[in-house]
Amino acid sequence: MGEFNDQARPPDRGRDHQKELFKLIGGLACRRSQWQVSSDFAEMAAISISNAVDIGPREKREGRYMEIFKRYQPDELQKFPQMFCDLTLALKDEPSDVLGKTFHDLELHNKWAGQFFTPYVLCRMMAKVTIGNAAELEAKIAERGLSPRRNPSPVPARW
Repeated sequence: MGEFNDQARPPDRGRDHQKELFKLIGGLACRRSQWQVSSDFAEMAAISISNAVDIGPREKREGRYMEIFKRYQPDELQKFPQMFCDLTLALKDEPSDVLGKTFHDLELHNKWAGQFFTPYVLCRMMAKVTIGNAAELEAKIAERGLSPRRNPSPVPARW
């Protein structure tokens, strides 16, 4: 039996999927802002995933999906599955904050409000400094037990 050949997806040939996602969002920003396109993409992707696994409030979410859908022309709508594909493949290539990097690369952050993208390697380093190595973490859990949640922010959480 031969190898599986996925004809639905062309071979990668070294594509940088995060950059492709960046280009697709930028390319759709002719009639609307990059912020709106990226926001619509994220919301439509989240609704699609949620509707696949949680059918309870499906109709309400589907209505919202169609509201967003109607904002775009047919040729523009064809790019949304490609964006989702590039997001998925970028995460497959390297699990990281693909959307955060795209957000930063599109310059959607607000430097005046102090919004900046924190690179994944810096996040990992901060986690390692906070948690330590596996043996230290296991010792802390054995000593104190698991904490169900932590709030690393200096602002108290309101739950």
